[in-house]
Amino acid sequence: MNSRIIAVVLLLYSVFGNGLLDGLDFPLITPVMPDIAILDVEKPSESVLEKVQVFKDIITEEEDRQRIAIFNYEFSKRVVGYETSSQQINDVYSLAGKLFFSNSIVGKYEGLSEHIVNLMEEVLTDENHKVSEQEKSLLSTYFSGVAWVLIQKD
Repeated sequence: MNSRIIAVVLLLYSVFGNGLLDGLDFPLITPVMPDIAILDVEKPSESVLEKVQVFKDIITEEEDRQRIAIFNYEFSKRVVGYETSSQQINDVYSLAGKLFFSNSIVGKYEGLSEHIVNLMEEVLTDENHKVSEQEKSLLSTYFSGVAWVLIQKD
């Protein structure tokens, strides 16, 4: 009896192969990842958006946008607590960027460094001085604006 069952199973398998289970129609489950914002940044004012929109145009790769957005968001949160000079803020931003990005974006985006310098100079001017609370707040607003612009989907 057992040999007949085995013979029938082997015969069915040889005729239909793995197609015996196709009739069961197992559904394929494909996980869907929802669009989740990588940062919780408030939308900046229109005047700030006008100044920082250029960063979205310059930085084209999505992964770089995310990394630069995170970096600038962190800078915007921390700069308000610094008791320092304008030159030291520039040095902190430059050194932190060098450590965070290594050489991954050096020379990759034409005009990026110039626009960052322009944004800082607009607030801090080009003379070294002790940074006021108002200047730190404005820097924070601008750099969180950069982060906001970069995380927006097209």
